[in-house]
Amino acid sequence: MTLRRLYFNILCGHRIMIITILCLLGLWLCQPVKAQNPVTVKGEKFYIDHADNLRHNQMEMPDVQIAKGNVRFRYKGMTLRCDSAYFNEKDKWFKAFGLVHMTRPGGMTLDCRRMHYDGFAQMIHVRKNVVVREPGRSLRCDSLDYNMASKVANYFGGRGTLVYNGNTIVADQGDYNTDTHDANFFGNVVMRTPKYRISTPEAHGNTATGLVHVVGKSVIRTSKGEVVHTNDGTYNSKTDYMELNGRSTITSPRQDVEGDNIIYNSATGDAEGHGSVKIVDKVNHRIITGDNVFYNEKTGHSEGHGNVKIVDNVKQRTITGRDLTYNSNTHEGTGEGNVYYIDHKSKHAFQGDYLHYTDSAAIAFGGNPGPVAKEFSKGDTLFVHADTISMKGFHMNTPRMYREIYGVNNVRAFRTDIQAVCGFLVFNTKDSCMTMYDYPIVWSGNRQLVGDSIKAYLNDSTIRDALVYGNAFSIETLPDKKHYNQISSKMMHAYFTDGALRRVDAWGNVEVIFYHTDKDSTLIGHDYTETDTLRMFISPERKLKKIWMSKANGVISPMTQIPSDKLTLPHFELFDDVRPKDKDDIFRRAARKTSATVRNAQVALPPRQHVE
Repeated sequence: MTLRRLYFNILCGHRIMIITILCLLGLWLCQPVKAQNPVTVKGEKFYIDHADNLRHNQMEMPDVQIAKGNVRFRYKGMTLRCDSAYFNEKDKWFKAFGLVHMTRPGGMTLDCRRMHYDGFAQMIHVRKNVVVREPGRSLRCDSLDYNMASKVANYFGGRGTLVYNGNTIVADQGDYNTDTHDANFFGNVVMRTPKYRISTPEAHGNTATGLVHVVGKSVIRTSKGEVVHTNDGTYNSKTDYMELNGRSTITSPRQDVEGDNIIYNSATGDAEGHGSVKIVDKVNHRIITGDNVFYNEKTGHSEGHGNVKIVDNVKQRTITGRDLTYNSNTHEGTGEGNVYYIDHKSKHAFQGDYLHYTDSAAIAFGGNPGPVAKEFSKGDTLFVHADTISMKGFHMNTPRMYREIYGVNNVRAFRTDIQAVCGFLVFNTKDSCMTMYDYPIVWSGNRQLVGDSIKAYLNDSTIRDALVYGNAFSIETLPDKKHYNQISSKMMHAYFTDGALRRVDAWGNVEVIFYHTDKDSTLIGHDYTETDTLRMFISPERKLKKIWMSKANGVISPMTQIPSDKLTLPHFELFDDVRPKDKDDIFRRAARKTSATVRNAQVALPPRQHVE
C-alpha cells in the first residue's frame, strides 16, 4: 500500500471524527450538526504538511503507521495538528496525542490532549482538557465520547461547561442525542439562561420542545422573580409552563404556591395545585388552601375543592367549605358543601350547604340541618336558622355601612336574652332591630310575645324594647308556673331594662290580667281590666309600680275567688315546646300555630332603606 493511500484512508476516518465532534456543539440547540457516514470519494486529495518522523514497523505494531513531531494534516480546508498520531487502516482506527488542535472552515476549533477514532465500534473518544469552540458557542470538559450509531454524545470525568447563545450549562456529566434532540445532565447541574436559572442534581430535556425535567432537590429561578423548589419538576422555557410533582413550592412577587402537585404558567397566570395546596395571593392579601385549588392571578378567579379555606386579610373574612369559588375582580363567590362564611370586620357569619356572596350581599340555603346566620356585632351572638338566609349591605366601605339579614321560611332565632320563631325575619345591624312576620313569637326571660308582626330592638346582650303590631298578646309566666300576667291588644310597645320588662304601652281593645303580690312575691290578688289605652310601669321585682289607663272597666278578685273564665284571656296560647332552647335547637322544626290559633292578621309595613 502506498503512503499516499494510507494517509487518505486515515484522514477519511479522521474527517468522520471531526464532523462528529462538531455535533456536540449542538447540545441544547434547536439545529445540531448531524454526524455523517464515512464516504470515500475517488479523486479527493489530502495532504500531510509536516511530521518530524513517520514510520511503520509491522513486527512491532502491525498495520500501524506512526507520525511524530509537529504533525499537521489538511483535508478540504480542515487542519489537524498534534504531537504524534497513530493510524490503522485495516482496523479503521486513529489516535492523536499531545497538544491536539483541529480547525475547520467557519471558525470551529477543537483542542484536547488525546483523540481516538474507532471505525468498527463507530465511536470517537476525546480526552483531557477538551475545548470545542465555534462562533457563539463552546464546550469545555475533561472527556468526550460520541456514538455515531446511536447519535449520542456524552461528556464526563469532571465539570463540563456548555455555553451557547448566552446560555450556560454546567454539570459533571451530560449526553445529547443529535437525532431526537434529547439531552441529559447529571451531577450538580447548573443551567443559566436569560429566562431562568436551574440548580439540580439531575436534568433531562429536549431542545426542540424547550422542556427541562429536573430530578432531586432542585431550585428554578425565573427572570420574572419566581423561585421554585421541587424534587421532580418539568419546565418549558418557551411557554413558561411548569409542572411539579411531590411536595413543591413556588414563590413569586405576586403569589406563593405550595402543594403535592403543582401546575403553573406565569404567562397565562394559571396556577393549579393538588394535595394539601396553599396559595398565597400577595396582591389581594388572600390565602387559599384545599385538596385541589385552581387560581388565575390575571382574571382573579380562584376555585377550590375538598376542605377549602379562603382567608381574606383585607376584608377580614374567612370562608370554608367543600367547594368554593371566588373572583377578586368581580368580588363574587360561591360555596357548596357545609360552607361557613365569617366576616370578622362586620361581625356576622353564614353557614349552609350552598352559599353565593359578594362584598355587599350573600345568600345561603340547603343542607342538613340547614343554613344559619350569626350576628355578633353587639357582644352576644344572635343565631338565626331558616330555609333560606340572605344578607345585603348598604353604604359599603363608609362609616355609615350597615347590613340587613333576611330569613325566609321556618325561621328560628336564639340569643341568650331573646328567642324567636316566625315565617320571615329581617335583622338590621344599623339599629339592631329584628323584625318578624308570619305568626311571629318572641320570648325574653319568662315572657312570651305574639302578634301579626313584631319588631325587637336589641342591646349588646339584652332586649331593649319590642313593638307588636296586630293581635298583640303578652304572657308572663309567674314563678309558680300556674298563673300568668297577660295583656291583649291591637298594638303593644314593651320596654325592657337589663332584660326585664319595665313598661308596657298597649292600645286598641286592651285586656289585662295582672296578679298582685306581697313583699315575698306571694300572689294575693287577681286584676282583670278592659280599656282602650294602657300604660303600665313595673318595678324590678316584677310588681305593678303604677298604671295609667283611659276609661276602663275592671274587677279585682282575691286568689280564692277568681272566675274560671278570667284565668286566661281569649286566644291564650303558650308555645314553650316551640321555643329554641339553645343555639343548636334552632334547627328543630316546630309548628307555630295550633287549632286554637285564630288571628285576623294586621301586618306592619316592611322595613325600608332610609335615603338621606
